[in-house]
Amino acid sequence: MTEPWYQEYQDLLLERGMVGLDLETTGVGNFAYERPTSAAVLGLDENMGSPEIIIDNKCRLPAHILPSAVALEISNINPIDLMKEELSLYGLISKLADYFIAHPNKILTTYNGAFYDLIILRHSFFSSLYNPYLLLNAFEDRLHIDLYKMAQTIFCFEPNSIAFFKDQTGKVILKQEAMARENGIDPGDAHTALDDVKALLKLADLFRRQAPDIFFAGIASGNKKRTVKLMTEQLFFNYGEVKYKERQAIKRTPTFICEDPSVPNRMIFFDLCSDPEDYLYMTAEEIAALIDKKNSPLFSIKSNGSPVILPPLFCSKNALTEEEATYKATKIQENNGFKENVYLACDINSKRRRPWTVEEYPESQIYNDFIDNSNRMLSDAFRKTQDFDRRLDILNEMSDPRLIDFAKRILATENPDCTPELLKDYHEFEANRLLDEEEVPWRTLKKAWDSLVKAEQLANDDLTILAATKKYYKLIENKMR
Repeated sequence: MTEPWYQEYQDLLLERGMVGLDLETTGVGNFAYERPTSAAVLGLDENMGSPEIIIDNKCRLPAHILPSAVALEISNINPIDLMKEELSLYGLISKLADYFIAHPNKILTTYNGAFYDLIILRHSFFSSLYNPYLLLNAFEDRLHIDLYKMAQTIFCFEPNSIAFFKDQTGKVILKQEAMARENGIDPGDAHTALDDVKALLKLADLFRRQAPDIFFAGIASGNKKRTVKLMTEQLFFNYGEVKYKERQAIKRTPTFICEDPSVPNRMIFFDLCSDPEDYLYMTAEEIAALIDKKNSPLFSIKSNGSPVILPPLFCSKNALTEEEATYKATKIQENNGFKENVYLACDINSKRRRPWTVEEYPESQIYNDFIDNSNRMLSDAFRKTQDFDRRLDILNEMSDPRLIDFAKRILATENPDCTPELLKDYHEFEANRLLDEEEVPWRTLKKAWDSLVKAEQLANDDLTILAATKKYYKLIENKMR
C-alpha cells in the first residue's frame, strides 16, 4: 500500500507538535485598539492526547483601554476582578510573545484566528514593543492552521466526513461551539479562553481523523511562503469557502494569473469550473468589472489569510477530471494577452478605490512604516531590562514616534519608580482618551456607557457581570473627572 500524499505533513506534526490559542478581548470595535482580557495556550503531545496548559491568564487593563460591556458579558469576565489580577496587560502580552519566540517550531492552531486572534495579537505586540509580525516569521517557517477555514473546506469537499449544524432556514453554522456540539464535543464554558482552546484542539483531532487529506493540506499551506508556492507552482489546485451571508459552499479549481500589484498579498485566479473561451478575449475594462464579483470565475485569495490549499487530485470532487482541469489551465497559462489584461484590470480597480488614509494615532499606524533595525534593537533592549533609568535612556535613543509613545505608556504603567513628569503626562493622556467627545477609533467613556445599554438589552437573568461593569466604568469615570 502506497503512503498517502500527506505523509510528509503527518511527520511534520509529530516532529513539531501543536499548540492551540484563544483570546477573550475587550471587544470587536476596532482591532487596532482592542486588547486581550484573557488568553490560553495549550499544547498537544505527539499522540494528540490530553492537552498541557501552557498559558491560562486574565490580566488587568490600563485605564485608557476600556472593555466593552457586551464583550465582558459574553466572556463572563468581571472587570472588578480584572483590576485585582497580578498580571498586567503588558505582562500577558509579554508572556505570550516570549513563549512563541522560544517555540518557533510549534504548529499554532486557532479558530478564526486569521481574522481575529492573530490580528489582535499583532497590534498588541506592536504596542508592547515586540515585533508585530513575530508569528509570521518566514525565516523560522512558522506554521498556523485556522480551523474555521478548515471547517469551510471540509463542508465544501467532504461534507459527510463530520457533522454540520444547520439553522431553521437550512444555513450551515460554522461557529466553534456549534461545530463542537454537533460532533459530540463538550465545548465547556464557551467563550472562556481555556475551554475554547480545549474544544478547538478536540476539533483539530476530529478533522485529522475524519478528513485527513484536508487537515494535512492545512498544515502544508501553513504560512504565506508555503501557500504562495502551492498556489503558483502547480498548474492548478482546489479551494473551498463558505460565503458568510448565504452560507453557500463554493468549490473552486483555480489556476494562478497574477498578484494584484496594488494590494499586498492579494492573488488573482481563474476558476477552471468555467470555460476559459468565454473570457480569454475580454478587454481589461471588462475583466476589471468581473474580479471578485458573484459567480465570476475571476477571484482573489489572500495569501496571508491562512487559506487551505488542496492538491490537484481534489478536482474530481468538483466535477472536473484532472485531464479537463489541465487542458483548461494550459489554455489560460498560454494566453499571455489575457494574463496581461487581468494585471491591467487590477490597476484599473485600484484607481477606483478610496486613497489610503493617513492614520493619526500610534496604534493605527502599524502599517505606515516597518520598524527599522535600530528601533527594533532598542525595543528589545527596553523590554529586557527592568531598570527604570536604563529604560529611560533607551527611550531617549528611539527615533520612531510610535514606539516612543508606547514606551512612555509602559514606563508609566509598569514601573513603580516612574518620574512625576511621565506620570503626569500619562494621566493627561488617559483623560484625553476617555473623555474625548469627537469621533475617535478607540472606546471612550461615552462609547463604554453606550455598550452597557446594549448589553442590558441582551442580558439574561444573571446581572452580575453587568453590575460589575457599571461599577468599573464609574470608577474609571470618577478617576478621570
